[in-house]
Amino acid sequence: MKASILTKLMGLLSLLIICPFYLGAQEAADDPNLDQIPLWYLEQTQNMQRLPSEVITINDFDNFYLGVDFAEGHISVNPLDPKQFFTAFNTDGSHYTNDGYNWLSSNPSWGSSMRGDPVTAYDGDGNLYYENMYGSSIQGCKVVKSSDNGETWDPAVIAISGNDKNWLAADQSNGPYANYVYSTMTNSGSGNFTRSIDQGLTWQSTFAPSTQSLPGMMVCVGPDASTQGGSVYVVTNSGSAFASTYTFYESNDGGLTFENKSAQSFAGYVGSNVNGRNAVQNMRTRPYPFITADNSYGANRGRLYLVYASNDPPGNGNKPDIWCRYSDDSAENWSEPVRVNSGSNPTFSNQWQPATWCDYETGRLYVQWMDTRDTPTNDSALIYATYSDDGGLTFKANKKISNEKMKINCSSCGGGGTPRYQGDYSGIVSNSSTSMSSWSDFRWGTFASFTSYFPDFAMRVYPTTADIQIRDTIWAVIPGVKLYSDEVIFSATIDTPQSGSFSFEYPDGNSITYSFLPDSIPIVVNADQVPIGGYTMLIKGEGPNGTPVHFREATINVVPIQPPSSDFSAVDTLTCSGSNVSFIDASVNATSWLWTFEGGDPAQSTEQFPTITYNEVGEFDVTLEVSNSAGSSTSSKSDYISVNTIPDPPSTEDKSACVYSTIPPLEAVGDNIKWYFDSDLTQLAYSSTPFYTGNTLPGEYVYFATQTINNCESSGYEVSLTIHELPIVSFDPLGEVCLSAEAFELSGGMPAGGEYFGDGVYEDMFYASVAGVGSHVIGYDYMDSNLCSDTAFQTIVVLPIDNVTLTQLPPVCADNEPFELSGGNPTGGVFSGDGVIDNIFYAGDVGAGDHIITYTIISQNGCPSSTSEVLKVWALPDVNLGNDTTICGDQIITLDASVPDAASYLWMPGGSTSPSITVDSVGIGYNSQEYTVGVTDNNSCFNEDVVTVTFINCTGIKDIDGLVNIGLYPNPNDGKFNFNIESNKSTVVDISIFDNNGKLQYELNNLHIIDNYKSEINLKDPNPGIYFISIRNETGSFVKKFLVK
Repeated sequence: MKASILTKLMGLLSLLIICPFYLGAQEAADDPNLDQIPLWYLEQTQNMQRLPSEVITINDFDNFYLGVDFAEGHISVNPLDPKQFFTAFNTDGSHYTNDGYNWLSSNPSWGSSMRGDPVTAYDGDGNLYYENMYGSSIQGCKVVKSSDNGETWDPAVIAISGNDKNWLAADQSNGPYANYVYSTMTNSGSGNFTRSIDQGLTWQSTFAPSTQSLPGMMVCVGPDASTQGGSVYVVTNSGSAFASTYTFYESNDGGLTFENKSAQSFAGYVGSNVNGRNAVQNMRTRPYPFITADNSYGANRGRLYLVYASNDPPGNGNKPDIWCRYSDDSAENWSEPVRVNSGSNPTFSNQWQPATWCDYETGRLYVQWMDTRDTPTNDSALIYATYSDDGGLTFKANKKISNEKMKINCSSCGGGGTPRYQGDYSGIVSNSSTSMSSWSDFRWGTFASFTSYFPDFAMRVYPTTADIQIRDTIWAVIPGVKLYSDEVIFSATIDTPQSGSFSFEYPDGNSITYSFLPDSIPIVVNADQVPIGGYTMLIKGEGPNGTPVHFREATINVVPIQPPSSDFSAVDTLTCSGSNVSFIDASVNATSWLWTFEGGDPAQSTEQFPTITYNEVGEFDVTLEVSNSAGSSTSSKSDYISVNTIPDPPSTEDKSACVYSTIPPLEAVGDNIKWYFDSDLTQLAYSSTPFYTGNTLPGEYVYFATQTINNCESSGYEVSLTIHELPIVSFDPLGEVCLSAEAFELSGGMPAGGEYFGDGVYEDMFYASVAGVGSHVIGYDYMDSNLCSDTAFQTIVVLPIDNVTLTQLPPVCADNEPFELSGGNPTGGVFSGDGVIDNIFYAGDVGAGDHIITYTIISQNGCPSSTSEVLKVWALPDVNLGNDTTICGDQIITLDASVPDAASYLWMPGGSTSPSITVDSVGIGYNSQEYTVGVTDNNSCFNEDVVTVTFINCTGIKDIDGLVNIGLYPNPNDGKFNFNIESNKSTVVDISIFDNNGKLQYELNNLHIIDNYKSEINLKDPNPGIYFISIRNETGSFVKKFLVK
């Protein structure tokens, strides 16, 4: 610890002298609805002496002690210079640093009696604003501006009117309201809001919310979508001290007008009710609604955060915690609370008085607070802090910021009242790398003003005292970090000697990357002709932007130079051909070096720490001669370096597998096999073979295999393990099919070319009847060119069908009348098949034969089921009596109706039942007679035929010279018939056809007949009846009768 005990005791004594005379008056005037500084103390501390700042180092972590003020500090950082911080404490204790380490004081001239509640802000141009209440009875606030981080100040101007608890914010963006400054304050019966649009020269009041009645009205700036600085947020505090109502407002025109977004009742008691105030260990407090917004361009840009303290479980006398909520819709709706403070059981300790800040560049949300978790009795506290990088969803492990506990109930600090005033708020601010907290610390029984970095690193040097003749090493050590994850850069300075010079070397570089923290680096101090004596060396460690920054001292004692003593070593004495060997000088007091390397390249070197290449195999000597102004020394080592041959790489081969299958190991043939991740052979993966890589995810994994013989390692042989992705296989849904469905080809599996399998599947066809009723899982398996396969599954449902029966259908004859089919069960189905129309069977349409008749019923699930029977149609007997004929009246003719399988015959006229009959002209004369025969076969099918026999006087035909026979068929006919005349000589005749009324229907004259004449005659629209055909010439005539039906 570097703080002066006398200095701190003097500060404590001055407060103890002042305090006792005014405690009673202060307690009597304490209004629980105001958070003002006790007036008696203000009057006594106007001219308090400022003490120089000091660095308090405990366990290698620094706190910056700025002196004794009156608690309640606020802090800001210059957005244009990350090392420039400014903080102000009650009543007017202002402190600044331009290098992030050394703190100075420079209070402005206010021109009034100042009442405290200091708040600060920086605008985007690097102007600092410092606001403080003024007036013997508080009238409002004044603001002063500084363009040099508080070294000098512009004249104070009145910024806002009110009687308690002000706040300040400035727009640091390049948006339309860049460099606007906003202020809020509690006024009697309402709140007050003002803005300055000319960088603090003038201020205008634009808003006076009636919802403000308790101290804690806050303001912050955030973006409005793409408009930087487009949202100005104000939150007011009302209700009761133990049940606050936070009312949120937003302005989108630079603070000119505001819209009420929501009112929320989040906070309750903070600790215990003591005389109408919230208190923790007799320290007064209040659940202020601290707000901050994300102005970055990160994932949570525009998010508004609310941080406050409240008991958990709620209720008087319980322990408070720090809570965070956020809104992504301009404070209309809020997230559930997230507990910021961690710990094994946070309800057993007190966490209160938070401060928060959201970094403008990174969006990191910082929170700091007072915490008693390290004290089982809860009567002492430390300052803790954390941050969130995911928008307030989670917070990092909490870290102690202050490096020594403080007794909370500080009766010697100078505050008054019950509960006692010991400061109502603290501060935190950040640059892009780290944050700086400010708080009032009671560790020495005073209102000591402190700051500290977070994230941060501890620092020490070793040794702290070194005797140097020519050179020595001081180690800069980073023994621990508090969530610090950046580079630490080191530099050193030392007292300037009267003659000669000091120089520094950084053999391992001058920085440590965060991935190696904690760590240390050597700093070599060289003394060249420096006078004997003690010198102070100052070592600085800092982040990339200059913060955090810490200094440590070491004493360098330069002593007389002694003659050198030569000694050396090699990093490796056993090496391989073509390899480099680094040599380490272990000599004492050497200023020059001459190395000799047998078999080495180069063979000599004057470097202190040379690196030599050995290309030949063998054992080689090394000699080192060192000297200084007092003498020289030589040391030699025979056969010190042994060089062996580098073997060839081992033999191995690439392997591949499919993901989710057994992954094969990599194997190599050789000695002392090693596997590396990189071709430079710096990242060892495994030693020995086989090598089970542990890789299971798809990808190509490249390794480099070596073998080592006689401690010489070969070059790496590249080998790969490829784990292939499974093909992406899909299968379209199958749905439902009926048990009666025809087999169908499965489809819908992708990529094409795979195979289907499952119940009822055969060669990619699905047979519902084979699968059976029910749900069946059908798979589609596809294998790609890498022989990797995957399967997709779908379920097909086979629906049941009704049990259908059909009685045997009786046979019918071909001329059967149409009839309705029946015999299907259940009823209500449909018949189908040849000759079936609307369940009616038409035998005459299909003719004789076996015809399949199907009966189908549709079940309630829409599935058809059917059965079939054969309906036989018997052919009618094939009765054929031939064509009508004409014979001579003196002739007879036999009509034969014989057919196979005939059961009976019936001739008309006459009633004969024989297969054939013989007829003549007896009883008929020269006339025509129609004969009909009906035949019934063994199937009871009936058919008949009719033939007309005409008896004529044969002399008529003979009367026409040369005529032998005349034929006409069919007869009867429909007016269309064939007509033929046979003649034994050439002759000419006229032909005429008359109807029964003697009307001419057809005529053909001068027909020349030679041997035989045949013709088809087609009467035009004949009426049914008897017709006569007449043939004639000069030798005679002939008439024949026929019937048109």
